[in-house]
Amino acid sequence: MGLWLLGTSGAVPDPQRDYISLVVEHAGRLILIEAGGSPLHRLGRTGLDPMGLEGVFLSHRHPDHLSGLPVLLMGLWLRGRAHPLWIAGPEDVMERARALLELFEWQSWNGMFPVNWRPIPLEPGAVVEATGGIRLIAAPVSHSVPTLALRMELPEGVAAYSADTAPCPEMIRLARGADVLIHEATGSYPGHTPPEGAGWVAREAGVRRLVLVHVPPEVDVEEWKSRAREAFAGPVEIGRDGMRVL
Repeated sequence: MGLWLLGTSGAVPDPQRDYISLVVEHAGRLILIEAGGSPLHRLGRTGLDPMGLEGVFLSHRHPDHLSGLPVLLMGLWLRGRAHPLWIAGPEDVMERARALLELFEWQSWNGMFPVNWRPIPLEPGAVVEATGGIRLIAAPVSHSVPTLALRMELPEGVAAYSADTAPCPEMIRLARGADVLIHEATGSYPGHTPPEGAGWVAREAGVRRLVLVHVPPEVDVEEWKSRAREAFAGPVEIGRDGMRVL
């Protein structure tokens, strides 16, 4: 039970890091967060059974967060899945996800399982899921396209995931008092966050621990951690693919 990082790279993966993705697991239930790359492959490497997947949350429409959705659904279908899968995220993500799947004529796949679409409003406190010991709460953050960050409340603890964003008050409020903040650290680009910015969010939110993800392949990870520590006095780590954070 807990929360794993399946992938931790930015928009350009490297041999050590695949596209950003997380998975929540509780009592055999799995919820995937982001769907770039090959989610089935990464779930298998983590030792989690993809057939326990009940939902997918997509933070925004950029391809490094979305492009693996068709192969995920195809793989589940080929393995004989019959029960429904929900897919949640901002409305424009739902539109693009449907359009992407239509390219592959997914609804014509013989015996295809049902997919339930859950558009999530771009407002603080929007509930994504709240059943069976898992509570997922979203809030809009500051990126180049509509984007939702996520707060994950589990029996093991509370985590917040920034998705792609510039440092912003909305993220601070969403992460308030969390055990761990999983925050992007792409660098000083519009709609993104440098490591010291992630440290500032962690400090202002009063979290216990900071894990930096969405890290470019060329950076010096020790420098990235040092810059985050300029603003945040708690533990700082660079996320690793396969790492358990709760």
